[in-house]
Order: sequence, then C-alpha cells, then structure tokens
Amino acid sequence: MTDTTLLVTVDSLRYDHYRHMPATREFLGDSHPAAFATNTATPSCFQSIIGGIYPGDVGVDADSNLAVELDSPYKHGISTNRFLSERYGYDLGFDRFTEPGRESKGLKDKVAERMTPQSTLFGIASRAWNVVQGVQRRVSSVDREYRPAADVVAEFLDATDDREEWFGWLHFMEPHHPYNPEDGPVSRGEAQQITRRVLNGRASERDAELARELYRGEVAELDDRLGRLWDEIPDETRVLFVADHGELLGEYGEWGHHATMCPELLRLPLATRNVPTDSEVLSLVDVPTLLLGREYNHGSFDRETAFAASNGNHAAMNRDHVATDDGVVTLDGDPAEDDELVAAKAEFEEGAARPVTKEELPHDDLEALGYL
Repeated sequence: MTDTTLLVTVDSLRYDHYRHMPATREFLGDSHPAAFATNTATPSCFQSIIGGIYPGDVGVDADSNLAVELDSPYKHGISTNRFLSERYGYDLGFDRFTEPGRESKGLKDKVAERMTPQSTLFGIASRAWNVVQGVQRRVSSVDREYRPAADVVAEFLDATDDREEWFGWLHFMEPHHPYNPEDGPVSRGEAQQITRRVLNGRASERDAELARELYRGEVAELDDRLGRLWDEIPDETRVLFVADHGELLGEYGEWGHHATMCPELLRLPLATRNVPTDSEVLSLVDVPTLLLGREYNHGSFDRETAFAASNGNHAAMNRDHVATDDGVVTLDGDPAEDDELVAAKAEFEEGAARPVTKEELPHDDLEALGYL
C-alpha cells in the first residue's frame, strides 16, 4: 500500500479557464465552486498555501510550513518561481528542493530595471526590447522565460519512480505572463512582444485577442504536460491542485495581476483527488489543513467566509458574493447586495496583518519576473 501526497500549484490560472484542462478535469473532477485567494500576488498567496497563514511579512518558517508538518519518508519540491525559494524558507522540510537559479541579469532585466509595467519608462524600454528581440529572432531562437512544465514533471517522476511513500510539491509557471505556448498562433518571440504590449497598455485590439488566445494556449499546454503526471502517479495518491491567484485579461482595462480586488483574481480553481473538501467555501489558508487532515494555523474544515488583503485593500468572499472596497458583486462580477459579507469584511480589515508590498520585495527577484 502506497502513501503518496501531491500538491500541485499553478501560477496565474483563472477559475474560468479550468474548463480548458480536460486531462486534469478527468483525473481530479470539477473545481470547488467557491475557493479564494488571500492576495493577488504569489509571495503573499504562498504564505497561505504552504504556511496556512494570512499574508504578512514575506516567506514562511518552520512554524508555518506544510512540508515540515507532513510525515513522509521522502519529500520532493520543485519551484519554478524565485519567490518560492530557499531565500524565503520554502525549501524547509524537503529532502530535495529544486528552484530557479539566480544568474546575473541579462539585457532584458537591465532595460526593465526600476520600472513598473504601468510606467512611461517601462513602455519605452519595452518597445526598445521588442526591437532587440526582433533582431534576435532572426539570428537565434527566443527562449522560454521559465522552466517548462514537461521538465518539472519529468524530474519529479524520475525522483519518485522507485519510492512507495512520498510528498511532492510542484509549482508551474504556465500560464504566467509572458504568454508564449509551444504551439501558439505566432512565434515565441512575437508572443512575448504581444504580452509586453498588453501589459504596458499599448496593445491593439488584435494584440488583446491574440494575448487571450496565447493565455488559453498556455493553459492547454500545461494540461497536456500534466496528463503524464496523472497517468503515472498511484491512483490512491492524495492530490490537491490549486492556483495561487487569477489573471486579468483586459477586464477593467488591466492585464496581469495587480492589487485590484475582483473575482477574476480572487476566485480560484481548486480540485482534489482522495482529499475531502466538504466546506462550502475554501481559502488558500485551508490547503495545509486539507492535506494534513487536521486544522493548521488559520485553516478550517468548515468555512463560510474567506478573506483577502493586498496593498491596503481588503475583500471578503462567500459561496455567492465578493465584497470589496468598491462594493459587492456575484462570483461572475454582477452587482449584488450582501450586508453580512460587508460586515465580515470590515471586521477582518480591523485585525488583518499588512501583507508585504511589491516595493518591499527583493528587486532581483522582481526583475527576474518582469515587474521592475
């Protein structure tokens, strides 16, 4: 009898795009209808996913770490995001932990240094880099920004092939921007250029349509690569699959994932196999509780309301509504009323810790992800 547990996390995957993952849906079933993020950015969301805590100072420690708590003879973690690394405590508890390297900055990082995606300077630098990359495409291939899902799956299956008991955590960057799937309608270089244009607000309507198609392509590509994982792990494996946050694809005039509190960013796909999820509402802080089989830190088995905080903004969510500083909407974004949820948001806001802001994070990691 095997004893295997797997946590699969996906960066920037929207709830409404889980339907584009047939292999994953066949293996795990439908997503929980009311699962929510605790923030709109990876560094804070993973304090909840791994630590079971609401976001505060960046990182996790031994007292807020699922891998430390789980009793397994072999624990293997693979991160493809530099914010989920040894620097922030995410290697704790693992026998083997793979993370992105910290090589010196390349040209792209240098031209983007100290520039936000919304700034005028970023727009200038972005156009300049597009010209550079256009020349580069004619003399060499354009690389993917992150380690591809196929490599992550292959490493994990190879490491656990002869083991009967293990815990695995695999984090995938598809479909985080830039949206550049293998079989997209344009080349990888063109896809990366289109992504930069939509992020800096200088995209045409054709760019926007292509960017949405490229995003869907990344989701489909990830699902295809995960198909091998689902085929090869033991059927009795306890699996929890979840996104850290969603993604804006032009809604409210925005792209990516900023501090905007809205269903497109806060509502998450969360699906499981051999892990009961009976609560009518789930929060990222409940992930360790579900996998440990006991309440851990801020997690709960019986939740009616979830909460989020980001850059001074707060939100409360239940099975029907999302309440933010801008009012109450349904999970589909339609205007609604919910006085009890508004009151719950106000109560949470009074005692909530202040999540770390982007300005407080190490610049080299922000640069590596294209945020500076």
